[in-house]
Amino acid sequence: MVLSLEQKKKIQFNPISIRNILTIRYDITEKYVIKPAKVEDFRKKVIDNDGRKTERLLANSYKDIENYEKFAISLSGGIDSTLCLALLRKNFPKAKIVAISGTFEGAFDESSHAKDIAEKFDTEFYQVHMKSIFTRMPEIVSIAKKPRWNTYNHLIAKKAQKFSKIIVTGDGGDELFGGYTFRYKKFLELLKPQDNWKSKVIKYLECHNRDWVPDQKLVFGKNIKFNWNEIYDYFKPYFKNELDPLRQVMLADFNGKYLHDFIPTGDAISSYYNLNRFSPFLNNEVQSFGLRLSTESKYNKKTNEGKIALRKINKRLKIKTMKNKYGFSPSLIFDWQKVGKDVFMEYAFEKNANIYTKKIINRDWVIHALELIENDGDVRYLNRITSVLALEIWYRIFIKKDLNPRKSL
Repeated sequence: MVLSLEQKKKIQFNPISIRNILTIRYDITEKYVIKPAKVEDFRKKVIDNDGRKTERLLANSYKDIENYEKFAISLSGGIDSTLCLALLRKNFPKAKIVAISGTFEGAFDESSHAKDIAEKFDTEFYQVHMKSIFTRMPEIVSIAKKPRWNTYNHLIAKKAQKFSKIIVTGDGGDELFGGYTFRYKKFLELLKPQDNWKSKVIKYLECHNRDWVPDQKLVFGKNIKFNWNEIYDYFKPYFKNELDPLRQVMLADFNGKYLHDFIPTGDAISSYYNLNRFSPFLNNEVQSFGLRLSTESKYNKKTNEGKIALRKINKRLKIKTMKNKYGFSPSLIFDWQKVGKDVFMEYAFEKNANIYTKKIINRDWVIHALELIENDGDVRYLNRITSVLALEIWYRIFIKKDLNPRKSL
């Protein structure tokens, strides 16, 4: 990607944005195209335990893409993308559909199951493979135009553009229909009857503890002012209300990573490859319905099973999905040991790196974090260290402008 001078001028160093991205993975102060959910959206509860209302709304959403003749779809072995493919084939029985699944070296491979699903719905199947997120970090960062490294799934879109002008995804299924069972379970276990909004926020963030570290305030240099209370205040509207605690979590999920991370990241990737992006879960009617859907139609506390309504649809369509889904994600510790450590030492460890000379990151903390990764294999610190590398790469591409985003490290 070659950025125009005008595009580069628009990107500036913002201390608050940097602090937020390196603490909760996104900047909650920025506004995006999807409107935030409100407390009122969760007050009016609708029940759809058999999933029939949900199925009708999802099926109707495909009218938005009826002008296309060829489709590409991002396919894993999970409930959302499998259901999207089933409804896509049902709505377009004669269309050419290409399913694409991603894999990483050393990571869990869902592609064999995805291939079986693709064959069931008469769909061509392709697998794309990424060896390391570290070697392609400049390209990964340049797509988002922010110091984030979760655009590695751009490889699926890169493959998709060869077959179609549109890519179908399952984006939004987790947030609307209760997919984050690990988070719900942990939050409910931590919750106490006497908890006020701040206590709930702290426990909610504990359910996202790979995004920050226990000594988070030591991560930053003098030019980044860090205060946990400012972070907590972002989440105050989601937990200081009369909603059931679990619905408070779902409100925070929607207005957090979904609104400020997953949506803009997906938009950035599709824009990068000149692709239209479609998810039935992003349809306005589906979204409105999903927010109002009762907790019981989303999550079973006893069995810790989520997406109740979607599971019922898949069962009627005779679709067998994977019990545990991991998605297109790298084995970060494997990648670090094989490639990442050397890349980090070259680009983000030396004292003259921008993140230190501009007093953005505390180098003493980096040295401590590297020791914990080396000695204990601490994944939380590895996540932060990877973000520190992404920040240095971002600074060099967009602020200092001395690094080519196409460069392989």
